[in-house]
Amino acid sequence: MLRATLLFLVLVLAATPARAIGDSLPDLGNPVDTVLSPAQERQIGAEVFSQLRERGGVVEDALIDSYLNDLGIRLVSSSPGSPFAPNLVVVDNPTINAFTVPGGHIAVFSGLMLTAENESELAGVIAHEIAHSTQRHIAQRVAAQTGNSMTAVAGFIAGILLGAVDPQLGAAVATAGIAGAAQSSINYTRMHEREADRIALDTLTRAGVDPQGMVSFFEKLQRRAGADPGRQFEFLRTHPMNAERISAIKDRLESLPPTTTHPDSHSFRLARARLAALVGNTGMPLAEESDRQYRRAIVARRAGNPREAARLLSPLYKQDTSNLWYALPLARALNDSGETERADRILKDLIELYPSDATLMRVRIKWMLDRGETDSAYQAARSAVEASPKDPTAALAMAEAANASGRALEHHEQLGRYFLLQGNLAAAHQELETAYTYTVDRPRARLRIESTLEDIERRAGQKREE
Repeated sequence: MLRATLLFLVLVLAATPARAIGDSLPDLGNPVDTVLSPAQERQIGAEVFSQLRERGGVVEDALIDSYLNDLGIRLVSSSPGSPFAPNLVVVDNPTINAFTVPGGHIAVFSGLMLTAENESELAGVIAHEIAHSTQRHIAQRVAAQTGNSMTAVAGFIAGILLGAVDPQLGAAVATAGIAGAAQSSINYTRMHEREADRIALDTLTRAGVDPQGMVSFFEKLQRRAGADPGRQFEFLRTHPMNAERISAIKDRLESLPPTTTHPDSHSFRLARARLAALVGNTGMPLAEESDRQYRRAIVARRAGNPREAARLLSPLYKQDTSNLWYALPLARALNDSGETERADRILKDLIELYPSDATLMRVRIKWMLDRGETDSAYQAARSAVEASPKDPTAALAMAEAANASGRALEHHEQLGRYFLLQGNLAAAHQELETAYTYTVDRPRARLRIESTLEDIERRAGQKREE
């Protein structure tokens, strides 16, 4: 059954003209805006990703998230005219696939990330998906198939994108009567695919990433699909590939000016090794012994053997004490095995090296909570929010600390801020409405939350019911 927040979002969109939400100055002359504005795309995308997370479909790992989003930012900054900030997640699914959700949200399946043999192959797929996002291809397809019905628009997107990861959830959207037009896949037009290919190659070249990686990955999928027609290559189904298209990509490559490209980052290798451990792919070949040792360490910690994890990680950490991929898992393994003083020293050193790293801040607060230091954790989280008021991770940490220390108002208010910073207006509205119920004897908090709710509703184009 669908969450109330999705229903809230659909109702808001259905009741509101596209130009009324968010952007007061839409791209003039773009007919898609009459059906789906960029602000609406951001809202729907945030809601869809929230659904994915709630159903456990996303690999929740701060190090992998940071790596993937850093790569996304690097590519988006080299992509012309992007209206969206990138938000990438890894979906826990061995299928070779990736898809774009409206508003700059991109899902990369674990199967695809593990199939990419180098960073340029992974970057090629991400650059292609970014191009779909910047050119608003999904909005164009939705507009063409649903007309001007905002209920159909929101439901169509929820059905096809959530259904791509969880068919049962996609079916729930359709049977709820929200998405009569929902389909089981996104079928981009040939024009869309060619445009995405062209823009992706230009983006890769500007970003200093070898654009040949995009060609090699597409050719790899074609060869595998030809050798084993029974295998499911969802990326080829949702992004149809043929010899003519690959030939056009190669022709485009020849016309591009020569550029300096950078070798694969060490983080790419560690991200693959870590992801393989997290999803249980312990047999995937890894070129370097250090990467194989790293994977064994992550597997050991997940299996409840933190001492073995610490034993495997310690020599890697000694070789590079500033490497977060080694240091943070080692600190966690030591903390889990009771060596809290050593764990605290490593975490303290990391925070000094990376004072603005939100992941380290949240780990520190979590350890305080685990040790029963709830008031200290709350004060540390509050300081983090005051120092970085636009950081969603800080808001989430404060929500957790407030909950542990019995501060219900702050818990729900900070959860609301977290969702608001993530662009999920529906979930933010729900949490802030709950927070509002705790403001009977808190007049300042009452006014603050009322103002935020009104702002959300103004952005959503509706007035709050008193």
